[in-house]
Amino acid sequence: MTELRRVPLNVLDLAGRGAGQTNADAVAGSIRLAQVAESLGFRRFWVAEHHGMPAVASSAPAVLIAAIAARTERIRVGSGGVMLPNHAPLVVAEQFGTLRALYGDRIDLGIGRAPGTDQATAAALRRSPDALGAEDFPQQLLDLLGFFTGGFAPDDPLAGLRAVPGLGDQPEVWLLGSSGYSAQVAAALGLPFAFAHHFAGEHTEEALALYRDRFQPSATLEAPHAMIAVNVVADDDPEKVRRQSLPSALSFLQMRRGQKPEPVSVDEAAKYEFSQLELDFIAERNARQALGTPDVVRERLASLLHSTGADELMIASGAAESDARARSLEIVAELFPSAPSDTPQI
Repeated sequence: MTELRRVPLNVLDLAGRGAGQTNADAVAGSIRLAQVAESLGFRRFWVAEHHGMPAVASSAPAVLIAAIAARTERIRVGSGGVMLPNHAPLVVAEQFGTLRALYGDRIDLGIGRAPGTDQATAAALRRSPDALGAEDFPQQLLDLLGFFTGGFAPDDPLAGLRAVPGLGDQPEVWLLGSSGYSAQVAAALGLPFAFAHHFAGEHTEEALALYRDRFQPSATLEAPHAMIAVNVVADDDPEKVRRQSLPSALSFLQMRRGQKPEPVSVDEAAKYEFSQLELDFIAERNARQALGTPDVVRERLASLLHSTGADELMIASGAAESDARARSLEIVAELFPSAPSDTPQI
């Protein structure tokens, strides 16, 4: 049995809207889950930016972060992430500068380069198809950091601009990714890196190795610091794990077909007749995630921490219902005793 290495635990949430729920129910559920995570000793609670998805209510991370931070006391709250191509860097700096003014050093800013939606919606968010390509992302990121630090070159067109709030109020900035490209950008800028293992698990070790090999120390970080996000559905009852996992699996299949799935209940998903090809696809997708009883989850997480060397672990609960998501966090917290006092901090 692989030893379970103690690391800081974090949560990634999508403010999921279940079948029959309102958007108000979804964001209230996100706040409650953050409170559960805080009570269990988790370090961070991040919300992800997605657009145009009927089952996901986390389209405005900065707004949701403010609500969650107001209803918690100690846990760090942040974005996992803000999809920078959708926004002007100055706007993001002002939003997160404001969050820092409100909640101090509890705010994290995780940045991603994917749009978090389809290209038509992404273009509508920016009111232009410009600056949506991967080649524009590094400059957008540098502009964002410049608004926090004032580190623009004298001849930079943005040098005369000032983010208020923002300048001098830089939150803890992470770069998110699911490929080697983002790993290289994080390494070049000396930023902590969070890898989306929960949906790109076949590339995790390769991307983290690239990040560590090419890391350049910065004013932010002296040595590489990596986190992986893992899908977890945990319960003492294997049948409950299976049922709670079905709506997410069905939604993922629909998204692979280019659809934007409506919320589906556990009972509705259980009635769906999965083809053998679909079952094989789901099994392959879940092979390196942590779905099962506590013993199974423990072994899966221990194996991942061993193979990736991750410095932090982020739990993305794929359970369909809020009580099941909370139970998954409780089980993970029970598996991981409190992180040691010498755990590296950023």
